[in-house]
Amino acid sequence: MKKIINILIILFIVMLSKSIALENKIILKIENEIITTIDIFNEINYLKFFNKELSQLSDQEIYQIAIQSISKNKIKKIEILKNFNKVNLENEDYLNSVINEKLKNLGFKELKNFKEELTKRKIDFNDLREKLEIDIIWNQIIYSKYNDKIVIKEDELRKNLQNNKNYNQMINLKEIIFEAVDSNEIQSKYDLIKNDIEKIGFESAAIKYSSSNTAANGGDLGWINESAINKEILNELKKISLKSVTKPIRISSGFLILQKYDEKKIEENIDLEVELKKLIDYERNQQFNNYSNLYFNKVKKNLNINAP
Repeated sequence: MKKIINILIILFIVMLSKSIALENKIILKIENEIITTIDIFNEINYLKFFNKELSQLSDQEIYQIAIQSISKNKIKKIEILKNFNKVNLENEDYLNSVINEKLKNLGFKELKNFKEELTKRKIDFNDLREKLEIDIIWNQIIYSKYNDKIVIKEDELRKNLQNNKNYNQMINLKEIIFEAVDSNEIQSKYDLIKNDIEKIGFESAAIKYSSSNTAANGGDLGWINESAINKEILNELKKISLKSVTKPIRISSGFLILQKYDEKKIEENIDLEVELKKLIDYERNQQFNNYSNLYFNKVKKNLNINAP
């Protein structure tokens, strides 16, 4: 897959450098789903609009991210169509709420203005809707398959929270999750990622390398209570200063790199029940994300991916 993508990127750049009129050619097939040159251009527009950090990357890097992004979307769509007749989210209200959250995060107050800006950027609103539908339905599939495997030890979390003197200590974290098959690949990928973090920033590196669902927003995990963090991971975080990154940490879906972006201590009284709910939600989301990555890799391995 990597060799195919690298060849396609080179051909794509050569076409642009020679100012050749871009034809809508099929450049990659994943089963019966196709990726065309126009798809790549549209994806680049989409990614640049929602990820300002991409401006830090070279054209070649952006093309690679675009192909990977489309491929991931196609793979999810193929799996969805094995379970449903079509990509169609029944809960229209939930989809609309996700769209509203996206536009508000970008500073738009009304859907009308958001759509107008998308049109200016040559981004099809219906394509955006389908992307969001695919992600939502994919998450529903993961939930149905793995919900009974999610283990939340609420009593243990409550006890840890009550006994932890640092329950009001918060850390702002960013993550990158990557895959590797042996110790040499782990180290080489880590060195590559760390070098790019220093050159283009953690957010851009996350978009470029991370397999996590948080990659789309620069790996941002937000503010997390220390009590919610696995002891092994917390020990690694204690070793580093602000803005630094951890060494690769083994998790079920690959290897984790964390950046301790910021930290703070909450001075006011904390509602332990509210914090407990946050811990439970965080733990559940982490487990679901791990299962999502594992299942995606399983699906991907069973598909035919070829350049025609």
